[in-house]
Amino acid sequence: MKAPLRILLATLWALCIAGVVIVAALSLGIVEWQDFATAVIAGLVLGIPAGIWTERRIKRNDPFWPPRRRS
Repeated sequence: MKAPLRILLATLWALCIAGVVIVAALSLGIVEWQDFATAVIAGLVLGIPAGIWTERRIKRNDPFWPPRRRS
């Protein structure tokens, strides 16, 4: 079973946002477990809505959506 586009995009957004927060914290020399927890929370709080928004935008702007099913 294929994973829905929404799950793929939400995961991608969440990981990218968490990665940015981690890189920023490490660049500032901050290495505490709270920074990693903050990155996870920021990734979830910002990434999931961004993934849902991106999925809706892709489907709304794609003239060939929904794809035809093979018989």
